[in-house]
This record gives sequence, structure tokens and C-alpha cells, in this order.
Amino acid sequence: MLLSDSFKTLGSFFERAEEVLLVSLVILMVSLGFLQVLFRNLISVGIVWIDPLVRHLVLWVALLGASVATRENRHITIDIISGHVSPGHYSKIQGAVQLFSALICFLLTFPAIRFVQNDYVAGKTLAFGIPLWFAQAVMPVMLLIMGGRFLLRGIKKFSPEKPGKKR
Repeated sequence: MLLSDSFKTLGSFFERAEEVLLVSLVILMVSLGFLQVLFRNLISVGIVWIDPLVRHLVLWVALLGASVATRENRHITIDIISGHVSPGHYSKIQGAVQLFSALICFLLTFPAIRFVQNDYVAGKTLAFGIPLWFAQAVMPVMLLIMGGRFLLRGIKKFSPEKPGKKR
């Protein structure tokens, strides 16, 4: 029981950190975009490093947002069969879709790792000496996290339901 509580506490910490990072990056991204517009309108010159940095912030925000949506089971879904099958069958179909989503995330992790490795070898940097590979490392990390979340949710759909518990 103590181990279970420790995992829950650790999980809550990471969930909160994920949300704080997401909100912080959105604020930073909007602030930098506003600053760029301000400079272009006031002195007719933009700041060179803002645009590439904001592009990479968009990548981080998109993947962190997708991860939060996956965690909360609020990602985009297309539901065309729920009204045509029994709830028990629908739960199994949802489980299969979750497992398939996990497979896709895990498969996409490998090319994402190669992509990051290529930029690591190339030694390219962004503004302030931020390595380009670091800015892109969010891809394999978030794909693994989302894949793990899909996998756990898919397994849960196929496991026997305990009395008094909802899936």
C-alpha cells in the first residue's frame, strides 16, 4: 500500500509539473510573439531569434497538450459505433483503440529518436546556444509518455472489473 501511495504522489507531482510547464510555455510563447509584433511595428525590425524559438515552443506546447489530453482521456475521438454495440463490447473496442494508439506512439518514437540524434550529431543550436536536439527531444519523450498512457488505459479496458469500480 505504501508503494502504491508513493506512485500516486509521484504521479500527481509529474501531472502538476506537466501542467505548470505547459502554461508557462504558452505564456512565454504569447509574450515572445507579442514582443516580436511590437518591435516590427515600432522600429520596423523583428528580433531574429524569436521566430525559430516560438516555432519550437509550439512543438513543446502541442506535445505537452496532447499528453495532458491523453492523460485526461480528452483527446480527439471519432465515435461512430457506440450507439450500435453493447456497452461491454464498446468497452473492448475502446480498449483495442487505446492499444492501437499505444502501438502507433511507440512506433513513432523510433524515428523521433533518430531525428533528435541527427540534430545532436549536426551540433545545430537555437537562440542563446540552446541545442536544437534539446528543443526537439520533447518528441520521443512525449510519444513514450502518451504511448504508456494509452497502453495502461487499453489494458485496463480488458482487465476484469472489480465490484464497485468504474473504468
